[in-house]
Formats: sequence, structure tokens, C-alpha cells
Amino acid sequence: SVEKGVNVKDIYIYVFQPVQYEIGRLWQQNIINVAQEHYSTAATQMIMSRLYPYIFSNEKNGKKLLSTCVSGDLHEIGIRMVSDFFEMDGWDTYFLGGNTPKNDLIKAAVEFKPDIIAISATLSLNLENVKGIIQEIRNNSVLNKTKIMVGGYPFNSNQDLWKIIGADAFSSNAENAIRISNSLLN
Repeated sequence: SVEKGVNVKDIYIYVFQPVQYEIGRLWQQNIINVAQEHYSTAATQMIMSRLYPYIFSNEKNGKKLLSTCVSGDLHEIGIRMVSDFFEMDGWDTYFLGGNTPKNDLIKAAVEFKPDIIAISATLSLNLENVKGIIQEIRNNSVLNKTKIMVGGYPFNSNQDLWKIIGADAFSSNAENAIRISNSLLN
């Protein structure tokens, strides 16, 4: 347990992440249904929330992350895990959750002025939404210098996709996302 010195990041990497991949695999193979997938994910999220006192107790480094899933995408646990890793690294994080409409994401970004905007898409059919958000950010005079990182299944499958849709970076996991974000800002 965490009280006995287990690292929270290790729980995320070696417990939550493989469990979520397995749940996704079982759902894709029609071994479990949507209700079972949602129940399992909700259980993982509840356990994650019990770790928040440990996650949100780190000294801040002055950097800000805004993270979300695009409109139409409800699969928020991956980007939630990424946000938690940034929080553990000392970033101020603003997690908007799943299915965030483009206009609301832009308003939040203007309000919070993040250094990095992390956008997740789990399904390929949501890539046009990601591309639209990136174009909107690039066209916004307040946000056009903000760095954009993307992630999710379509980007893991095609590792050049992030360039094609106009992002500044891509990461397949939370630890790598922090490393890449720090290098984007330096």
C-alpha cells in the first residue's frame, strides 16, 4: 500500500494501466459488454480517487497542463492518468474530462493559460474533432503559442498521425508525456 511506501506511479503503471488495457481488449472481443466495461472503469476511477491525497500534495513547479478528451469521446481514464502524472510532477492540472465541446475547451484554455494542452482521442472517428480543436487553438491569438500534445489509440497505431493533424507532440504514456512536455517548453 501507499502508506507502506509503494509509489503511486507504480500503481498506475503496473496495476491500473494493464487492467484498463485488458478491459478494452475484452470489450473489443465481445467477451464483456459495455455495462461491464463501464463498471470496471468506474471501479478503477474510484480507487484512483482514493489516491488523490498523495497525488495532489507535491510542490508546484509553475507549469500548467489542460487536459481533455475531444467531443464525442467518453474514454477519459487514460488522459486522467496522464493528468495525475503531471500533478505528481508538480504541474497545476486542469482536467476537463471526457466529451468536452470545442468551444468550452477553448474558453477554458483562454482562462487557465496552460503551457501544454493534452488532447486524447480513443476512436479514429474522433480525429476530425482533434484536428478542429488544434486549428481553433492555432487561430486564437491568445493560445496560438500554446503547445499541443495528443494521445490515444489512433496515435499509438500511427506514430506520425500527430504531425499530420498539426499537434506539437504525441505520447503513448504518462511518463513520456511529462518528458516530452518539459522538452517542448525548454
